[in-house]
Amino acid sequence: MIMSLMRIDNREIRNADIFQTIIDHFPDIIHSVDGGGNIVFANNMAEELFGYPLKKLLTMNVRELYADEVLEALEEGFENLKETGETAVESMLKTALGETIPVEVRSFSIYDDDGKFIRTFSILRDIRKLKELQQSLLHAGRLAAIGELASGIVHDISNPLSVLQLCLSNMEKQVNKLKTDGRTAEEPVGELNETKGDMAHAIQAISRLVKYLNNFSRRVADSNEFIDLGHSIGEALFLTKSRIQKVNVHVYNSVETGKHFTRGSRNHIEQIFANLISNAVDAMDGEPRRELTLSVDEEIYEGKGYWQFLIGDTGKGIPAEIQNSVFESFFTTKDRDKGTGLGLAIVRGVARDHGGRISFQTSEHGTRFSLSLPQEDLG
Repeated sequence: MIMSLMRIDNREIRNADIFQTIIDHFPDIIHSVDGGGNIVFANNMAEELFGYPLKKLLTMNVRELYADEVLEALEEGFENLKETGETAVESMLKTALGETIPVEVRSFSIYDDDGKFIRTFSILRDIRKLKELQQSLLHAGRLAAIGELASGIVHDISNPLSVLQLCLSNMEKQVNKLKTDGRTAEEPVGELNETKGDMAHAIQAISRLVKYLNNFSRRVADSNEFIDLGHSIGEALFLTKSRIQKVNVHVYNSVETGKHFTRGSRNHIEQIFANLISNAVDAMDGEPRRELTLSVDEEIYEGKGYWQFLIGDTGKGIPAEIQNSVFESFFTTKDRDKGTGLGLAIVRGVARDHGGRISFQTSEHGTRFSLSLPQEDLG
């Protein structure tokens, strides 16, 4: 008798009720907006995350829920969604309390029988934890790079230190001569000034190394500044210098400073290039021909200007069976003590955060990564 009643109850549940229950308990924000951007539907998670009562949300325009810095991109994306019917982007929400929340947005357009746009259907996923994890991985990657660089840094610091020791020894000798011989004051003063100049250069070299290591290893918050991409490549080459020298790689870098700019986090962009260069160098270890090439060209994509950087090596290439996995987190073909498998996953994540893209071409003669970043004009 009880089983019979249960079957009857189940049959009486309408599909609409099931759908509404799923929507109300869905862990992500779901909302729908009309052609003017007015919110016509929102689920319980939207109410919880935004901090507005559901009745209030249904009187608002979607533009009121996004951070000021993404409103221009929102307008452009909304128009594109109406035309293409589907889009997937990362964006930034703004709650009732003014808190900003990074989200991943997947949206679909709904049309009538005549193909006229009616409304959107969007799912917004809170990715704060994902961003925190990405920041932790970036920091871990930077610390790992510092460890790999340590032996080379010891050598680089030893050279200017030797110069300083020699200069100090010469200064002592010159001071002693001032006390014992009858030379005019101009001679020893000139020698001392020359020695002082050598010491200043040596100190500058050490200071640069120390400053660089300090900036690279510390956890740096996201920034939004103009970045000279040629300078970033130079710093990445400096960071990977010991590895390049160990594998005996010949570097051909045609990217000049002061010509190619983007906007974003200087340290994160620098790490993109450092990871790509490190991977290229590792791919050539033991190969008879070891050449690393870095170049840049202009690219137009969806009506926007990009700088397309090409980082190529002369290794054996990426095997076909793993090409679809190289951007996956924790995937690596290196020994446990030589790689974490996080490099290319981080590179792709940071590139996307900066509005860029990354891809690669590979063959038995080598691999070439293409990294595109939005152009910015300093003027």
